[in-house]
Amino acid sequence: MKLRTLIRGFGELFITLSIVMLLFVVFELYWTGVLAREAQADELSKLEKKTEQVQAKAAATGTPAPVAPVVGQPAVETPAVPPPPPYEIGETFAVMYIPRFGKDWDWTVLAGARTEILKKGLGWYEGSAALGADGNFAVAGHRKTYGDPMLDFDKLKVGDKVILRDTMNWYVYTLDQPLVNAANNPGKAVYKTVPSDVGVVAALPESAYDKPGKYITLTTCEPKNGSTHRLIVWGHLESVQPLSAGEPAALKGKK
Repeated sequence: MKLRTLIRGFGELFITLSIVMLLFVVFELYWTGVLAREAQADELSKLEKKTEQVQAKAAATGTPAPVAPVVGQPAVETPAVPPPPPYEIGETFAVMYIPRFGKDWDWTVLAGARTEILKKGLGWYEGSAALGADGNFAVAGHRKTYGDPMLDFDKLKVGDKVILRDTMNWYVYTLDQPLVNAANNPGKAVYKTVPSDVGVVAALPESAYDKPGKYITLTTCEPKNGSTHRLIVWGHLESVQPLSAGEPAALKGKK
């Protein structure tokens, strides 16, 4: 009798644990996506209102729009992009588009790469360069959970475009083959490394380039359902144009 009761107790415990595990899986794979979409809508609304305010102020004061850099032109004809105000940790300051991920892929970028921030969108590494500035504009994003923004990260290719817009400009970056891939993975944009390899987001990421520039770094976890490694891509700034000029050619046809 005692043995039967013990077995029944273990059986009930097993069922309870199974239900708890199932609920956890549902939360991780589905409900976090719902939360992320709600947060995205809220953050995007805030950015749109801020953009309207900035654009209206610029029009009222006659502030000239920044001139887009043109590859190959002399420096005197390609003035530097005015640095935006310092980002406040937790605020949304841009939207990112990656055509490789599909026409409906667009994610807000928030300042900071802390856990709570990455639940709302992509996260800018605190201390890295601002959009369009000299150095390395570095951004992290979840591979799985909270909307799976970087789910298809491993499909990124050399030449793919990463497009961002803030309250003033459009920025187009082009992905490159990093130096570290030249020997073992020629033609590949994606690089796999370990979490302790913090040099990938340095102002001059030496795994990718041998001279300073205006760069972008994207990072995410590997494997999809784990975090033992990181996947990285790097790119260079190709062009900048004011919002008033309309969508950049790299984005046209995506929406």
